[in-house]
Amino acid sequence: MAVSVTGVASDEGANPEPAGATRRTVVRVVRTVLALGAVGVLVLIGRRNAADLAHVHLRLRPGWLALAVPLYALGSLSLALGWRELLTAFGHRLPLGVAVRVWWRAQLARYVPTGLAAFASRAALARQEGVPTALGAASMALELAALVGWACLMAAIGLPSSLVATPLRWALGVGAATGLATLPVLYPWAAGAFRRVPALAALAHTRGRRAPLYGALGLYGVFSAAKAVAFVAFTAALVPIHARDAWLVAGTVQAAGVIGLIGVTPAGIGVRETAMVGLLYRRIGTPDAAALAVAWRAFEFAFELAWLGLGTAWRRPAAPAPGGAASN
Repeated sequence: MAVSVTGVASDEGANPEPAGATRRTVVRVVRTVLALGAVGVLVLIGRRNAADLAHVHLRLRPGWLALAVPLYALGSLSLALGWRELLTAFGHRLPLGVAVRVWWRAQLARYVPTGLAAFASRAALARQEGVPTALGAASMALELAALVGWACLMAAIGLPSSLVATPLRWALGVGAATGLATLPVLYPWAAGAFRRVPALAALAHTRGRRAPLYGALGLYGVFSAAKAVAFVAFTAALVPIHARDAWLVAGTVQAAGVIGLIGVTPAGIGVRETAMVGLLYRRIGTPDAAALAVAWRAFEFAFELAWLGLGTAWRRPAAPAPGGAASN
């Protein structure tokens, strides 16, 4: 049985199930409509509250921005390194430049209005580098689990009890920490419970080496920590805040990231920004919180483009042509 990147298992000579194809089409249409609706709502809110733009108090403080940029750059590099370690755990080691290029090229598929696009893109690009298709998609499933776990743990630590009740924070934090600690051991069992999903079915029958798996988890944790600190510095670069606000700001970016991941719009557009405003408006006001959320989205997108460009330029030298002749 072959596993396709579109999320459908197919046998040779068998026809695709019409019901499954119809369901996927409906999901794509719904997600596209919701994405356009989210953009429309943001535009409508902006028009109705245009007068509030006069109350935006963003002021650039270059020193804080100079701290945020290298922190986020190093943190975002650890994403590609973490994925590289995941593949190493399953016996496929990519050169650093290749891993950076594939990871960041695949990231652009997040903006396509279908949840399968990112998985398919990662699997297809990795396949070009010799990684089996099923493993390329399965590695992204593990990566998402790790990133959600770290984000939940840091959100539980950072968000105050005035926003999230203390018992819920404890439950969220302990659950996330337990999940991270046991993920390299229990992922085959967890994947087996959802074996109808092709990427998870591949994980259910694939054992990886635990040392690289824990190494990958650590690298994803480095990204999450760097992202939190970078967002605190980025916020301080644009909005007047106090040192006591650092935990709230750090927890906000983690919680908003998780909410954006489970949102229905491509890359969480609109969903993540709305969550960020909801968590920060009492401290810095709605206009400043909205402006900060949009600015952070632009900041992250700029890094996506920068890493994509660097990974594309960082190519392995071409193999010499037979007989020593250079190819044109």
